[in-house]
Amino acid sequence: MNRMRSMKMHRFWLFLLCLFLISLRGIAQKYFEVSTVDSAQVRVFPVDKPEDADLLVFYVYEVKDVTKIGLWMQVTNKKDANFFLIFVDDEKLANIKICLVDAPEQAILKNESKKVLLKME
Repeated sequence: MNRMRSMKMHRFWLFLLCLFLISLRGIAQKYFEVSTVDSAQVRVFPVDKPEDADLLVFYVYEVKDVTKIGLWMQVTNKKDANFFLIFVDDEKLANIKICLVDAPEQAILKNESKKVLLKME
């Protein structure tokens, strides 16, 4: 009976792990930079101070390194992108403010209400 319970528990944890991994796939971190505000899904305003940002971003250069929110990779093909963005000069036009950080461990979403912007597919 303990063996049966143990097998059920392993299946349960495997199921939870699968759900977690599937949810990570929905986090869009590969972007294509567009040239017009109208064609952008995300309008980004860069800030100098981390405390002023909604998202702390670290740029990566290989798909395998895009593992969490805040690790961004620019792609050259629209079909490879999870979302289209444009960098804006006016904070009022932006729907998210980012600050670049020096290490991947520092990348984090500071404003949870902006999470929906990063789940575009």
